[in-house]
Amino acid sequence: MRIGIIGAPCIDEIVHLDDGTPDHPARHAVGGILYAHCATERLMREAGNGDRFVPLTWLSERDRHHLDPTLASFRHIEPGAGLWPTDAPTNRVFLLYDERGERTANCPNVLPALTEHELTPELLSGLDALLINMISGHDVSIDTLEFVLDRAQQMPDGRRPYVHLDLHALVQADLSDEVTSDAEFSGYGREPRGVREWKRWLAMADSIQVNEVEARWFGDPEVTSEEGLLDYVRKNRGALRLQSLIITRAEKGATLYDTRRDETHHVPIPPLDIVEPTGSGDVFGAAYTYAIAMGTPPAAALREAVEWATWNATLVGIGELLTAPRI
Repeated sequence: MRIGIIGAPCIDEIVHLDDGTPDHPARHAVGGILYAHCATERLMREAGNGDRFVPLTWLSERDRHHLDPTLASFRHIEPGAGLWPTDAPTNRVFLLYDERGERTANCPNVLPALTEHELTPELLSGLDALLINMISGHDVSIDTLEFVLDRAQQMPDGRRPYVHLDLHALVQADLSDEVTSDAEFSGYGREPRGVREWKRWLAMADSIQVNEVEARWFGDPEVTSEEGLLDYVRKNRGALRLQSLIITRAEKGATLYDTRRDETHHVPIPPLDIVEPTGSGDVFGAAYTYAIAMGTPPAAALREAVEWATWNATLVGIGELLTAPRI
């Protein structure tokens, strides 16, 4: 089993305004797509087999001292694949949680987008599944993805991997105000807005992951509600690859619409004490993608993803994904 993961690493500065201290000290940590990497590594360790994952991202040479300790701890990473070296700096993200637990994010720079020179048809045709979990919203373009996935399927003995797409960074717009030239969105700021090519993104994926706010904004102005998005999927399911539309609902769990069986499944979160939710959406996507790749039915894969994402919210720091006992 080989799982490819598209998304960029980050160096996070996290501040909680409800921490009970007058100065609200920042906690520095590596993050971004590394949450999905760590979750996939832990999943593969627990499976106890020879599965591998391929980090499809740039690796900043100037920030290797921050990133190498985490990368070196992986036993299931595919050696010699992905992690293309670059002189560009790693995404550095400021995350602020207010007194209500609401999060805002800002980043002064983002890594460049991957192209067909990195994401070759040969590389993608050798994957069983592809998790696309963009961090900046510019990690890869829809043009590149459509091109390489189509070419992968056309190769002799080639195949198209199962594609799971987390829409979060697409809908939440530019992570950095400095990225404007090839943006999916106009304007600035990390505020939700419609995705210009939303129908192409939807048509490209086998499963979609979106939260309640993003479900309202993804197809704006054509579709402006969760019900409208689901109605669009129902009406067009014969023309879509889409097998599952997943709505994550924070403390209310997650809901999956199975397009092939026209069924809806909901899983509440287990009763655990939440410590920090950072990275839980990434862990959810990693767990769901791996479960589906292992042949788990969508409803059962949803249950596993909710359990893993909720467990992640009881941890502090990305390292505990690899070391903490599973509840």
